[in-house]
Amino acid sequence: MIEFVPQLLQRRVTANTRIRRARRLPVPGETAGALGMRIGAQDVIARAYPPKIRRALSLTRVIGVTEAEVPKRLLKQVGDPVEAREIIIAKPINFGVQRLVYRAPEAGQITAIQGSWMILDLYGQPYDVPALYRGTIVAVEPRQGGTVEAQGALVQGVWGSSAPGAQAKEAVGVIKWLNKTSDGILEAESIEADARGAILVAGGGVTAAALERATEIQIGGLVVGWLQPELRARAKNARFPVMVTEGFGAKTMCAPIYDLLTALNGQEAALNGRYQLRGAEACRPELFAPLAASRMLPSDAPAELDQLEVAPRARVRGLCEPYLGWIGTLPETFWLQWLITDAGTPLPATLVEWQTVSGEKELVPWTNLELIG
Repeated sequence: MIEFVPQLLQRRVTANTRIRRARRLPVPGETAGALGMRIGAQDVIARAYPPKIRRALSLTRVIGVTEAEVPKRLLKQVGDPVEAREIIIAKPINFGVQRLVYRAPEAGQITAIQGSWMILDLYGQPYDVPALYRGTIVAVEPRQGGTVEAQGALVQGVWGSSAPGAQAKEAVGVIKWLNKTSDGILEAESIEADARGAILVAGGGVTAAALERATEIQIGGLVVGWLQPELRARAKNARFPVMVTEGFGAKTMCAPIYDLLTALNGQEAALNGRYQLRGAEACRPELFAPLAASRMLPSDAPAELDQLEVAPRARVRGLCEPYLGWIGTLPETFWLQWLITDAGTPLPATLVEWQTVSGEKELVPWTNLELIG
């Protein structure tokens, strides 16, 4: 018997929980929410502006005015803010019937005017961080963002299309089931025009043609049971988030995830494709469907479900063949023992009672299991 019990990987699949998620800017900016404020999934919680771009313009060249004409042709003065496409200077042409104008290329501010030269500071497009999770702001970080507390159903996957260090791929939309079987393949013909902005769900895999069709229709996101290895790069390059619940290669979506996603069909949800396997910011991709206020947990309930613990009767999921995706429980009398592989390598293992028709028990390597709940 092995006295030391190493921790297992964890995956949350629950119909009702309370979660807290930090929503932060990559660079300092400004926060748009207050502590205790209710916030929608698509409401902006923080905003940052890119560094200003200073541009020097010769008004003589762009509009053909002389230095003496500049003051009377200007519609904006030094220090004035300008919006994108707003007219800064105008000159009448064709006997005053028409006029030639210069518009601000982007939002910015007029910094200086000297003679026929103008200095324009352009702000660029702001970077917004939406709340993504409909709930309440429970913490505010000045110039960074805040933390949102939300209640609802949570499904975590094993792989997401948002690479570490890159901009997170996120979506808010209505869950739309296609091919309502745990192993159904999502084909291009199944994706119709009404899927625009929706989060599509398929129990099995997805074809390359379906990924292209999804891009054309501009779906919100995609949740599938498995993904062909050769489609991994295409999924990462897609503009929408992709979450895989089981892994790569043909598999069947496990029963708890399939049942919960089926029950959530037609509800609004948030899909976060961010995936990082290791490190301080390790996280799984997740789909979150907020609950109606009438179904929320009481206010004195824990802020978030406790970490899953290795204990007798704990629910586990197989990670490798031949029991990949199977759901089982640890025995009432639980301990680890050594399992000698065909190569002669000893591995820590435990008995698992699989939830199959025969209810068989099998000695499974410890590293081939994950807690699920």
